[in-house]
Amino acid sequence: MPDAALRDSRPRTPSEVDSFRPSAARMYDYYLGGSNHLAADREAADALLDAVPQVAEVARQNREFLHRVVEYAVQHGVTQFLDLGSGYASPGGLPEVALAHDPSCRVVAVDIDPAVVAQVQTIVRTSRLSGQVGAVHSDLRDLTAILEHPVTQRLIDFDRPVAILCLAVLHFVPGDLQHRVLAPLRRTAARGSLLALSHATAAAPTPTDAPVPPGRAQSIGVSRPDPSTIVRLIYDCTLTPLTLRTESELRRAIGDLDLVSPGLVPVDRWHPPSSGPETVVPPISSLLAAVAQL
Repeated sequence: MPDAALRDSRPRTPSEVDSFRPSAARMYDYYLGGSNHLAADREAADALLDAVPQVAEVARQNREFLHRVVEYAVQHGVTQFLDLGSGYASPGGLPEVALAHDPSCRVVAVDIDPAVVAQVQTIVRTSRLSGQVGAVHSDLRDLTAILEHPVTQRLIDFDRPVAILCLAVLHFVPGDLQHRVLAPLRRTAARGSLLALSHATAAAPTPTDAPVPPGRAQSIGVSRPDPSTIVRLIYDCTLTPLTLRTESELRRAIGDLDLVSPGLVPVDRWHPPSSGPETVVPPISSLLAAVAQL
């Protein structure tokens, strides 16, 4: 596997990319220590890290969850991957990991950010992986366009099991996840397919979470919004605002999906490594994760 090509491909930024507005994909790359980010992304990401320092750790946990999902899929004979909201192909990304596990794997990366798609296309050209890796520029909310795209149709055989990855992306989809995303994927995927997801969550509101009148803020010592509010405000500045959901909301969206043990859990608790210290998952804006059998 040409790891150097996967790690060092740095295509020119497409002209349609807004370099003055933060991108969720580039911010995520920044959290992971990548190089695919601009000044606006670093400014927004640093503001978020200042308010919620554990964000970078959560991003790392999510990347490790991806690795474990790929290992689980390949062990169960699933070698096709549809990565919705793929993000940049930084070290340890899906194409690199999947092909390292099984050179026959096929991967389609889908992202709303044109620069992400341009990077994957550059990797495909330089690494001669066109028969195994492809990229689709599309919005996750337009699943028909994604599933019927020529690249998807060429690389993914939906008559065979496929692993569909929705990692740290569904919180960018507003509205009803069940009918907008999960149900169409269930109808398309063959029996034996897998659906992996991770989702940013917020603590359920309590009576003490009532808004504080502006005039009283200083008198009761309130100087800044809570971390969840800060997360929302920062991502509101991007092209993909964030919709944090509570655990109960996410369970309702999952519905009757048949979850692989241990079910819906904090992202670092899904099939964790057998050795090493246990990581404490942050209680605010952490990720919950699950893998479902379709």
